[in-house]
Amino acid sequence: MRPIPKILFIVLLSVLWSCEKPKTNDLVLINGKIWTGVEEQPWAEWISIKKGLITGTGSGNPPAAGEEIDLKGQLTLPGFNDSHIHFASAGHLLLNINLLDVNTEDKFIEAVEATAKRLPPGSWITRGDWGAYEAWSMGSEGDSRNAQTFEPSRDMIDSVTMEHPVLVTRYDRKMGLANELALSYLNIESENGILTGNDLKDALDQIPDKSFEQRLAEAKRALAEIRRFGVTTVQDMSPLDQMDIYQYLRDRDSLTCRINFSPSRLSDYQLMIERGWVIDWDHPGGPKPTGDEWFVFGTLKTHIDGIMGARTARFFEPYSDNSPEMVDWRGGWREFSGDLDVFKSMIISADSAGIQMRIHAIGDEANSILLDILDKMDEVNGPLDRRFRLVHAQVIHEHDMARFRGRNIIAEVQPYHVTDDMRWMEERIGYERCKGAYAFRTLQEAGSVLSFGSDWPGTNASYYPISPIYGLYAAVTRQTLQGKPESGWFPEQRIELEDAIKAYTWGSSFSAFEESRKGTLETGKFADITVLDTDLFETSPDEWLDAEVSYTIVDGKVVYSRASE
Repeated sequence: MRPIPKILFIVLLSVLWSCEKPKTNDLVLINGKIWTGVEEQPWAEWISIKKGLITGTGSGNPPAAGEEIDLKGQLTLPGFNDSHIHFASAGHLLLNINLLDVNTEDKFIEAVEATAKRLPPGSWITRGDWGAYEAWSMGSEGDSRNAQTFEPSRDMIDSVTMEHPVLVTRYDRKMGLANELALSYLNIESENGILTGNDLKDALDQIPDKSFEQRLAEAKRALAEIRRFGVTTVQDMSPLDQMDIYQYLRDRDSLTCRINFSPSRLSDYQLMIERGWVIDWDHPGGPKPTGDEWFVFGTLKTHIDGIMGARTARFFEPYSDNSPEMVDWRGGWREFSGDLDVFKSMIISADSAGIQMRIHAIGDEANSILLDILDKMDEVNGPLDRRFRLVHAQVIHEHDMARFRGRNIIAEVQPYHVTDDMRWMEERIGYERCKGAYAFRTLQEAGSVLSFGSDWPGTNASYYPISPIYGLYAAVTRQTLQGKPESGWFPEQRIELEDAIKAYTWGSSFSAFEESRKGTLETGKFADITVLDTDLFETSPDEWLDAEVSYTIVDGKVVYSRASE
């Protein structure tokens, strides 16, 4: 018998070896410090992935895969799920103009000029909200107030905006500034470009709609920011036409995070019924939203009151800093809530059609009324697992805390609010009422499910970054980014790091009825993963602020790698 040639022998060995260790996975992440979020197996060293799903986690020898990423001991978490963003507004702020922290002439000119260079000729430069941090500087804990003096004029910017109409607004939206091009388009004469009252309102109404191309460019810029910060799902409350942009990106394989989309007007519940954007309460595996692996529907956003920055949040007692002319002012109402009977009726109708409600509530009276409405929903439509979402749940009266027990009420909170809002809270409502503000630990102990998000990009009075690291820092320390106050603002409301991460992953998934496929790293769930260059469990919170995302993985694919940026 002739001997087997050496080269053939090597080929046969290779075939046999490949048969022994088939590469059944697409990707395996190895040598990690992996927090799975699974109580029975909280830590692992590797994760295997196939066709966008996790096929296993464990320690020791990893399985074979077509591709391998060495995590080099880095902290690895379930992908962050931001339960509360305004995508379209964020894209506008990033690509257009952000003046929130602008209170001086040189910074104003610099920001407008940079925006003009960034946008195509003919594009409008709008909004901006200058002066939001004029009274209290960004990062202030509220111990000092600055004088409010800055007022821009068109002569600052006419020469740098010769190809761009400009109509930017002050943070309170009571004053605007138009440049020469905008004034000509609007057929308005103004020597200094300042517009107020009906002139401003009429001018804002005349700004032409953005082109699809500009909206698409804004969306791409927003997606870049989202993946850079390790966010793999966003729960968005943009205008309805934002779905056209999302679908366009998905069709071209350019969507890099999953979208849970929520219309943001109460009257939209009828449209949601027509489109079938509802929750199946009777699904055998538990309540199930409409949608697929990329787009999910079934939740409706509305408002009952306003915001602290504008002093329109609704309280049982008057604001502490009321002027003599408004000594009894307790805040206002929003949308349909001015007629509470109609408001309740619409919510109960939406609930009966299988729509999950998420309702903005800041003041203690506003939150209390919503808990009353939840009682009525249980009475009329039955005690369903509706996971009623109190959006912000910002100030809860002490006597309402017990009403959270045993009801799966979602506290859809944004921990960075503590870091930014403490500057004005005690002046607005006094020390005693602030005990119920951003009361994360008390809400948690009362049985509420914490669902963390950012509220990115914020309000006209505040900027809230999408960074989950900032949110974790705020929840654990209750300090400004400068580390003030030293022990934290109302430190008894601090929560543990593991609980905070859970709220940003599993909690946000649970709030949207998606905990069966998101929020933890375990077999069968989406391979949505965030890798950090800093071990949050082994470092101090002040060090977290310098942490960066090394990898963002969505659907088993690396959509962001810091090394390749």
